[in-house]
Amino acid sequence: TVLETRQVYEAELAAGRLREAGLDAQVVDQSYRQEPVPSVRSFANVRVLVPAEQAPEARKVLAEGAGLPEGAESEET
Repeated sequence: TVLETRQVYEAELAAGRLREAGLDAQVVDQSYRQEPVPSVRSFANVRVLVPAEQAPEARKVLAEGAGLPEGAESEET
């Protein structure tokens, strides 16, 4: 597990970033959804998994973040 989050979309974005970097990433949604259940951490658990040998590189990729694509404007410009 290289990332735990409460939202599936966050895990999917992270997994996509890892896949772009050539890593094997899988999203496992272990959340429980039934209304009305409040936002309880134990009921909202989504993990991003990679093979153990790729974990250090995956954590590095996630820590670096993603840059803006060419031609995109940042808040600084």
